[in-house]
This record gives sequence, structure tokens and C-alpha cells, in this order.
Amino acid sequence: MTSLRAFPSSRIPRRALFTGVAGAAAAAASPWLTAVSSANDDSITVDRLFRQFHDRMGGTDVLGIPLTLLFERGDRNVQVFTNFVLEHWPENIGTPYEVQPALLGTWASGGRYFGQAEPFRSSDLVMYVPQTRQSLRFGFLGFWKTHGGIDLLGFPISEEIIDDNVITQWFQRGKLTYDPARAQAIQTADLGRQWIANSQDGLSALYEVSGPDLCEAGTAANVRVSVTNSGTETWPATGDNAVALGFRWADRHPPHDRDLPVSVALPADVSTGERLDLMVTVPLPEPPGQFRLQPDLRQRHEWFSANSIATPVIPLHAQLKEPEIRVGLLDVSDDNPGVAQATVTSSEGLRIIDEGGQEMVELPGGEAVMIRRDVQAGCQVLDLPGTTHDTTLGPVTIEPTEGSILRLAETSPWQTYRGSMEFVWLARFNSAWVINTLLIEDYLSGIAEQADGIPWETLRASAIAFRSYAIATRSVRRAHNLVFDAASSTRHTPTMFTRHQVYHGMAREFSGTRLRDAVADTRGQVMTHNGNTIMAVYFSRADGRTRSWHKEWGGPVKPWAVDVPDPYSTGQRLLGHGIGLPLQSANAMGTTGANGEEILANYYTDVDFNFIY
Repeated sequence: MTSLRAFPSSRIPRRALFTGVAGAAAAAASPWLTAVSSANDDSITVDRLFRQFHDRMGGTDVLGIPLTLLFERGDRNVQVFTNFVLEHWPENIGTPYEVQPALLGTWASGGRYFGQAEPFRSSDLVMYVPQTRQSLRFGFLGFWKTHGGIDLLGFPISEEIIDDNVITQWFQRGKLTYDPARAQAIQTADLGRQWIANSQDGLSALYEVSGPDLCEAGTAANVRVSVTNSGTETWPATGDNAVALGFRWADRHPPHDRDLPVSVALPADVSTGERLDLMVTVPLPEPPGQFRLQPDLRQRHEWFSANSIATPVIPLHAQLKEPEIRVGLLDVSDDNPGVAQATVTSSEGLRIIDEGGQEMVELPGGEAVMIRRDVQAGCQVLDLPGTTHDTTLGPVTIEPTEGSILRLAETSPWQTYRGSMEFVWLARFNSAWVINTLLIEDYLSGIAEQADGIPWETLRASAIAFRSYAIATRSVRRAHNLVFDAASSTRHTPTMFTRHQVYHGMAREFSGTRLRDAVADTRGQVMTHNGNTIMAVYFSRADGRTRSWHKEWGGPVKPWAVDVPDPYSTGQRLLGHGIGLPLQSANAMGTTGANGEEILANYYTDVDFNFIY
């Protein structure tokens, strides 16, 4: 596995290159003197440490000419070429990673954020890169493949963009440009020469930033920015060359065309070595999401990051109130033989409330209430500890006291649930239901469709799919005024009209909490098509392809649920309905390094990833 070592973004002061020093320091500086004063000196040749890598990657046509002799930088031997800086990694002797280009693209771009590509299925001509959430396309993809891939350029950190009127794509270790008027249309950019040119005193800055962990979408966030003038030029607060602190949105979430956030004038000139502390109030967009904010100093409308000065990114999690979901846990009917009542206990205590909102009784932890339906009398009967009975006509709500967890004996072996419960009679089906009302993220953490030990990105993908299905199902069922939003789909909910997601409640977390972590990591994230959350159905195993919703189940065509090839299940037997995400293939794809969004985009067609709370 290639190790991508961070390349320092700080500048080397010119005085460090030219100040008279003795011994080893002078020897180390001499290549720089040669490079700066005579960059095209034919006497500078490729050092023997880098000759094999140089020739394998395309030689001078790709790397450019050497601009320095071999010199030591930190604990590594380094040589600068026109387009790359090569480092020797002695600990990797005998492997393909003994020589590695430094992360020059990350340095030269100033760490600025270029946006991200929506995941898609890769082909020979276009490839989604999950490691950086970018894509490679056509000519740039071909060049990347034939010139060492990540070994030379690393992963892309931008899409194709226009830089200085030239089509450009930035990579971790370099930069490609495209100009059809050139004899060689695709070329590597001269970032090595730029590094030498910028290795002198001038503008430079160091940042420390922090923002709130959580905030409400559509409000404002207070962001602290501390910036130190680490260069040799004073930042003027006024005049034609005034320096100001600006911000940019560093994410791909809608709306894409929103205005830049605030720009803040410096309160006074900032001299070399001085630190400026600012608290800035930044208005947040209306839609919820995991936004990213990038502070950057500006002078004459040019960002400092355009001059290779690294700038950080501040995550801002803007949320809306999390919705609840009502889950059918237990069907008390002829369809569920042997179950005639619901027996509820709690860990710390519970309160029973009638249909009018009045408290009927409060029980301590461990004390049970058994609720059943007296069909002839048309009422609910509550059997309380001892010989006490009570009756009520409408639904019965069971609320846990603070810090308490409810248990439902008839759903053994799972039994344990977050949130509250309700006992409701459905005359239409001649059955009663126990309904679990809880926050939807707690519900998702109790879904037992995937094991806790699968790859992390597959768990993320599963959480997004579970949430998308739950939200879409909830919306449809509430539009029809149904009494619950989803059934737990266990043996305790056997009726055919209640097959949704397998939900084991809090007991699912007893087998591991990685799913809960994945749910939290993707909070509020769903798949959408034309702005609507999709009903992201899934199944166990495909047989080399998935199926079309329209062809299998009829109804209107669902463009996001069409048949697609599935190489991860070739030669296997179909297990399930075949529509949407095959879970076993998702697990296999997760082991290849694909991220959650890429896994989902491989099976759900033409979907976007948005946040709804």
C-alpha cells in the first residue's frame, strides 16, 4: 500500500538559502543555490536513487528536468524536478514505494476545496474515486492509468476545472493540464518549479479555527479564527493592498449557487509574527446538512490559498429536529397464534396514559402491566400487579420514566426498546397492535438486516438505505392515515401487509454498536431522485444482476430501481426479490475500499445524496 506523506506547506525563507553557514548546513543549501540561480543547468542530472523511478514514469517528458542536486530535507533525501518533488523512503527498499513523489498538488493548491463528484458506476472511460470523492474522465483518466496512477500523481483532489484559462485537474502529488493546441495536449504542470519560486519570504499565514459542533439549519454559527502572519510582509488593513478575511463554502450540498459568507476587514495592520483573533458570525443555509466552511485571507480579490498557503476547513453540522417513527412491534390477532396480550415492564419505571391524556397508573421498575382487548365489551383491559384491573376505551400509551427502557415480553428474545409504546385496536383487521414510538435514528440503530462486523463503509451505505426506505415508507403510510409507519417484520408481525425492515429494538445494539455509529455518521442523509426520497428497497443476494422494479412489480417506472449488472454475485443464486441493493454484494464491495455513497450509486441509478434533518 502506498503511503502518502504530508508535504510541508510552510515556505523556506530566502535568508535560509543564502545566509552564510558552515559544514553540513552549507552542503545542504548548495543544491538550492544551484536550483535558484541556474535552474536549467545541464550539469544537474537525475540522482541514482531516483533514476529507475524517473525512467519508469516517463522520464523528462513527464517529470521535467531536475532542478536541484540530491539534498536532505528532514529525514529524507529529496530531488526537485520541474513538475514533481521526489522523496526517497529507505524503509521501503525492495518495494515499488521506495521512491514517492511528495504531496505537491495538495501543497500548491493551498488545501483549497474543489467540491466533490456525486458517486456513479465506473466504466472504461470514467472512474469514480471513493478515496477523495472525485472522478477521472477520458483523457486525464487515460494519462493517469498509463503514467503510474497513484504512484505518480496520487488520487485526484478536484474535478476538471478551469485554472488560468486552461482545463486542469489537481492531484495529491501533481497537476494535469489540457490544451488541444499543444503537440502533447495533456501535460504535467510545473509544480516543482513553482515550489522553488515560492520558497522565499513573502505572504504566509498559519490558521487555528473552531466552530460549534452542532447548530440549527437556517440560523447562524459563531466561528473563531486565529491567524498568524508567518511571512515577512505586513498585512495592511486599509488601502489598495488591504488584506481581509473571507470565507468560502467548501462542500457540494445545495444550493450550489449560494452567496459567499461574510468577509471581515482586519481591525489593524498585522506585522510579521503577530496573531489576530476574530469571532465571526456566519449565516447558515436553510437546508440541513454537513456543511464545510473554509476561511481564507484575500488581497486585491486574490485568495492566499492561490499562492500555496494552506487554509483549513471547518465542519459545520446544521441540523433540523429529528423526526419520530411509529413501529409496529406485535400483532395481537388470529394471525399470531398464542399471543392474546402485551406484557410490558421497564428498567426504572413507567407511566400508563389513557386516550384522553390522563395518567392511569405509574409502576416502578420491574412491575408488569398486561394489556389485552375485550372485544365484546369494546374496551382495553389492563391487568396490573396483584389483582387490580382497569379499563379504557381508546389507545393506551406507555411512557418510560426518565432514563428507563421498556420491555415487551411477547417479542422475546429481543424485548428491549427505546422510546414509548402504544396499544391500539384495529377494528378493520380484528387485531390489536403494540406500537413503538421513537426517534428515527434510534429506530435505524435497531435494524438487524446487517451484521455489525461488515466493512465500515458498507455499514454507512446500509444506514443511508435503511433511512431512505424508512422515510419513504413513513411518508406513504402517513398519507393513508395508517396507525404505524413501519412494522418490525419479525415473527411477531406475521400479517402480509406489514413487511418492512427487520427491527430488533435496543437488543440489536447488544451485538455491537458500529451500526449506531454509522447511523450517527450519516445523520439525516437519504438518497433522492428529483428531490424526493426514494423507497430504497434491498434484498439478500443477487445472481449477477439486479432486477427492475417496474418489470418485477409493475406500476410506474422508477428510474432509480432498474436492472444493473452485479459482478460481485456472478455465479450465485438469487436470494430475495432482486430489486435495489443486494446486501451481500454491498458487503463485498465494501472490502474493495469503496465508500458508502459509491456502493449505493452502484445499485440505485441516478440518485443524489441529501440531508433532510
